[in-house]
Amino acid sequence: MTPPTTSSPRRLPLRWHLIGLAIGAVLPVVVFAVLLVAQLARKERAAVERQLVSSARMMASGVDREIAATIRTLEVMAQSERLDRADLEGFHSEAWRAQRTQPSWVSVLLLSPDGRQLVSSSQPWGAVLGPANELESLRRTVETRRPVVGPLTLGRLGRWAFPVRVPVVRDGRLKYVLTAAVTPSAFSELIARQSPAQEEWTRTIADHKDVVVARTRSPELFVGKPGTPSFLQQTRAAGEGVLRSTTLEGIEVYSGFSHAPFCGWTAVVTARVEVLDGPGRRSVLTAAGLGLALLLLSGLGAFLLSRRIAREIGSAASAADALAHGGQPRVEPSSVAEVARLGEALERSAELLLSRERERDEHLARAEAARVEAEAASRSKDEFLAMLGHELRNPLAPIVTALEVLRLRGQMPEREMGILQRQVKHLTRLVDDLLDVSRITRGKVEIRREPVELSAAVAKGIEMAGPLVEQRGHELTVDVPPHGLEVHGDPIRLSQVVANLLTNAARYTEPGGHIAVRAWRDGEEVALSVTDDGRGISEDLLPRVFDLFVQGPRTIDRREGGLGIGLTLVRSLVTLHGGRVEARSDGPGLGSTFLVRLPALVPAAELSGSLRSAP
Repeated sequence: MTPPTTSSPRRLPLRWHLIGLAIGAVLPVVVFAVLLVAQLARKERAAVERQLVSSARMMASGVDREIAATIRTLEVMAQSERLDRADLEGFHSEAWRAQRTQPSWVSVLLLSPDGRQLVSSSQPWGAVLGPANELESLRRTVETRRPVVGPLTLGRLGRWAFPVRVPVVRDGRLKYVLTAAVTPSAFSELIARQSPAQEEWTRTIADHKDVVVARTRSPELFVGKPGTPSFLQQTRAAGEGVLRSTTLEGIEVYSGFSHAPFCGWTAVVTARVEVLDGPGRRSVLTAAGLGLALLLLSGLGAFLLSRRIAREIGSAASAADALAHGGQPRVEPSSVAEVARLGEALERSAELLLSRERERDEHLARAEAARVEAEAASRSKDEFLAMLGHELRNPLAPIVTALEVLRLRGQMPEREMGILQRQVKHLTRLVDDLLDVSRITRGKVEIRREPVELSAAVAKGIEMAGPLVEQRGHELTVDVPPHGLEVHGDPIRLSQVVANLLTNAARYTEPGGHIAVRAWRDGEEVALSVTDDGRGISEDLLPRVFDLFVQGPRTIDRREGGLGIGLTLVRSLVTLHGGRVEARSDGPGLGSTFLVRLPALVPAAELSGSLRSAP
């Protein structure tokens, strides 16, 4: 399988890099300028919006003042002695004179609480009068006994007017309701008196039912008509503010509005959208155009400059190519200091390269000689281990036989006999480990695989390491299921792995310690752990603990024994089984854990079932 190739980055000529550099340097300035212009335009528009709200607030205050003046006049008339005496004919004369002093009043009406007209200054005394024209405000006045301003209404004479009603109370009883029918002309003069700002389009006053009462632009067309639904919905949600809306003419505007506190009427000052947004938009477009022109000029300058620099760098590239092919680099003189230094560096590099090639050849020759010597030393070491194992095994056989004969004859005390047997077994184990290491090193170890329950291998390994565990008085805990942890391996070698791990744990755990053996199924693997609470493994030794002849700190008398090859055998045998082993420890004095993972043997029935279910 060929390794995946890494795609090389796209190459571009130098001129494009310089153009990109110039644009990259100018572009932030252009963007900043455009953003600054846009921010200034937003601030200017915000100032205009504040001016619109301020003008609307002043108009709303003026509406309340006009209505308050009307209410004060009516309240003075309500104190007439003729009303005390029920002299309505005399009061008719007073109402007629009051109407003459108020140009915006259509009529002064005296109503009964049930809505009957008793006096009308616009009609001669004794004329037949009909009921009140607008009853909702009359009802509110009767209920609250407070002055009330009614909505704009089309009167019987075809004139637009709104009622201002004041209760007439005598002896705690509502006797009459005094009303002034006021035309919108009062507010037309009000909005005309205020000097409009340059940006304004129109000014409008609407009653509490959002009907236009007065307007500076085309009042004859729009007085008495309701505002647009979207505008009404938005203005009812806030006391004052600015919103974008459409006028009754269908023109897009920004509207500053404010509600009069007393009467609840709405004052609106509008400015066309293009008047507020147009200057800012034009400023941003102008800044963007100037920025684009600046970018083009910068790119053109970079393009012209790059042609000369590209020729000089091309000469340096040719020199570097000649150097790569073993030739002598020749660099043309350059006005660019960096390119000139590059040419000088290439010439020095050519001289240094020749010197390094000579040193390399010498180093290669010495390295080859060292490799041959190391291989010879490794072969000598392997041969020595094999020879030592065989030479030590030869005298062990008669020693074991002699000890067994002496034991049968009873010619040696039992205590001394036990010591000799333990030491001979220990020596035999060391010799076997040496021979196994030699075979593994030379690749002569054969693994005879067969289905094996890991519990059987663990039991055999415990049996092999049991005497040492008992001798040191350790507490051994085993948690290995009897079935379900089947692997495909050599039962003898697997038992050897368990025995070596237990032996290692027993040696490096103080007498009376605890050793735990656990096994479980972990996905597609079978895991086996041997944990102790012994001396632990230092951080610097942990990566090398499986190397040959590597051991932890030992006591002076070396009563633990061993040559440092047990864990090397464990790693080699586990690897031959297709598994892996790792060592874990929190540090000296904190114990250690050795974890072995082997491929689990999938039962034939499960394997065939998975094949049938595969698509």
